[in-house]
Amino acid sequence: MKNRILKTILIALVALPFMAFADEPQPPAPSEPDGVIGGHEYVDLGLPSGTLWATYNVGATSPYEKGWYFAWGEMEPREDFSWESYKFFKGYEVDPNNGEWAVLENIGSDISGTEYDAARYQWGNGWRLPNEQESYELRMLCWSNGSSEENGVRGVRIYGPNEHSIFLPVCGFGLWYGEPDPFYNTDGAYWTGVEMPECGYNGRPIEPSNIAKSMLVDLTGFTRASSRKAYGLNIRAVVNPKEAGIANVVSDNGKVRLTYRNGYVHISGNHSEGIIKVFDLSGRMTCSGSVVDGTCKLPELADGVYLISYADKGSIIATQKLTIK
Repeated sequence: MKNRILKTILIALVALPFMAFADEPQPPAPSEPDGVIGGHEYVDLGLPSGTLWATYNVGATSPYEKGWYFAWGEMEPREDFSWESYKFFKGYEVDPNNGEWAVLENIGSDISGTEYDAARYQWGNGWRLPNEQESYELRMLCWSNGSSEENGVRGVRIYGPNEHSIFLPVCGFGLWYGEPDPFYNTDGAYWTGVEMPECGYNGRPIEPSNIAKSMLVDLTGFTRASSRKAYGLNIRAVVNPKEAGIANVVSDNGKVRLTYRNGYVHISGNHSEGIIKVFDLSGRMTCSGSVVDGTCKLPELADGVYLISYADKGSIIATQKLTIK
């Protein structure tokens, strides 16, 4: 029975990776960190939530180091993982009509920012595991040209709407029952704080689920995934300045609002000059223009939803979704 569980596929892909297009312009140069919180560097990708992403993994000191491996919900890193060594493992259950699975202690369906969050425990200062919204933003509002090599390290550089970027290296996984994962040299995955619902063969829910949502980096690019909770994955931490009580590390977006009328973007607030950049929802910039007296004229665009980024003196002031029709 245990052997059958051990043969379960450990990483399950559930979405297509970023697409790269041959006629795309060359991506921007890698960006420098935008600041430091609690001794750890971050990059502001210009995302609507205001989330800041760490420039390197928990346990690393640069973007090109693998850092530490953690099981989901455990505070301390390890190198070797198994169901039996997992802190929240209670045993196995077998149901002839529903399959077999590990029985786990219930620590919640979203552990981001809780006592079971290793990023929070290791770094403090508002750092934590990314939640559902934040991992969605990284996948859907950012873009990448796929896998590449930097400083001799394979990985994916992900660009935000403001063209700032982070690098996610292919780091492999922790050992599983003392053996390397078959995809150790080609794949790597990063935990989110969110559990993935799971059912057995006949649809009966497995509660708590044996799997949690993760973010996969492989030789083709970056996508979402799910991973067994007992498995050893990396962590790329995030911090939300307003949530953490450190909103002064970025501009106060609450005083600025962007609206679109009759071919113009209008900026309300205390800013009257700067640059507007318009991105489609795949993260590709479609146009840009200067702000004069609080407005920016845009070229004719196809009807649809766009990400509009407003920067003044090199700092992103606001990023909003706007419907153009």
